[in-house]
This record gives sequence, structure tokens and C-alpha cells, in this order.
Amino acid sequence: MQPGNVTVVGAASGVGKSTFALNAAVAAAKTGAPVMFSSLEMSSTELMQKIAAAEGGIALHHMTHEGLLSAEGWEKVRRLGPELFRDLPLRVYRPDGAVLGDIASAVRACARDGGLALLVVDYLQLVEVEQSRNATREQAVAAVSRGLKNLSVELNCHVIALSQLNDTGLMRESRAIKNDASVVLKIERPDADDPFTPRAGEADLVVEKNRFGPTATITVAFQGHYSRFLDMSQT
Repeated sequence: MQPGNVTVVGAASGVGKSTFALNAAVAAAKTGAPVMFSSLEMSSTELMQKIAAAEGGIALHHMTHEGLLSAEGWEKVRRLGPELFRDLPLRVYRPDGAVLGDIASAVRACARDGGLALLVVDYLQLVEVEQSRNATREQAVAAVSRGLKNLSVELNCHVIALSQLNDTGLMRESRAIKNDASVVLKIERPDADDPFTPRAGEADLVVEKNRFGPTATITVAFQGHYSRFLDMSQT
């Protein structure tokens, strides 16, 4: 995650791009890197539940439905709480609005307060910019992409920007998203389309663009009930 650069993570709806980015944010924060996760899709409570599920190996639906979490599960949450939500340099930010300027103001304040190494934005197509009435949706998304790139350079941090894919597997609404990124990674899950596939529980991380090295396809394990991706050797 090079400072001043953007990684775009693309996936179809429901495949797990938010989960992947949240796993990456926690992993970065565990190294001591200050991280901000800005979500326009989920509340802070939902994000913290997903973090606790992934880190504690607790079924996510046990945390989101009253009465399902066992005494052992509550003890795991209690034990993990200080480590994950007090000591970890990870800020979860849910902006009041979806305007890029509001997100940028919060990010600058975070950088002044304790530094910033990584910003995650979930996701590009939900962010708004001030545009003329005649601007197309493609132009608006391109402006968001360029704004995040400029922010990464200004604050010398890395940005992970999530993007929806359309039905043909392309970044929705703007080729500028791919042009502004240093790394483009797509998440593909065979069982998202075919629940009976022999590759159920696997995901392919397809590195389509990489200014810092080779492209490749990396197969990992996906444990949706724990809200996490893992190396295959860890399963």
C-alpha cells in the first residue's frame, strides 16, 4: 500500500468487497498504521460487529440477532473489545452526507489528529460531488475518483476505494476509476452464482492492474459467516 496511490477493489453486489476491505483495514491497523474506514453503506455498529465476528471467529448472525450469542461468544466480544475498539488505530467514520468534500474534511482532521496511513472508502458510486446540472453520472464518478487520488497525494496516504461492477464485470460508470488506480483488484466468488460449485467457499482475487509488480489471480478462502477472507492454509 504505497502512499499517494489508490487501490480499487471491484466486485458485484454481495460478493464481499466491504468484508475484504474491512479485513485489510484491520490488518493494516494491527501493524500500527493509522486507518480510517469511511462507509456510506453500513453503520458504525454494523462495521464493528463485522470486525468482532472476523477477529473472534463468531458467527455474524449470532451478533446481529438478539438472543443468539452464547455466553462464550459474549466473553470473546468482551475480551476483544479493548484490543479492537480502543487500542487499535482504526477509526470508523459514517459521514452525515455522501459529498466528497465532507469525507475529505473528516480525513484531513484525522490526519492532523493522529496521522493517516490508509483511507478506505466504501464505495465510489455512493459518493457525491458538486457538479453542474449537465454533468453525466460518468463525469461525477470520474470526479470522485480523481478527488480520492488527489487526497492520497495531499495526505501522503494510501486509499482503498471500493467499486461496484456491472453485469459484464466492468467498473460501473467510469473508466476513469481504473485509470486513476495504481492497483485494480476484482473479487470473484464461484459460489455467488452457483451454490453447488465444487469451489464453494473459495474466492479469486484477480489483480488486473499493478504498477508495482505482476498481475495474478490469488485463490483464498471466504468465510462469509465470520465476515472474513483467509489464506487457504489458514482454513
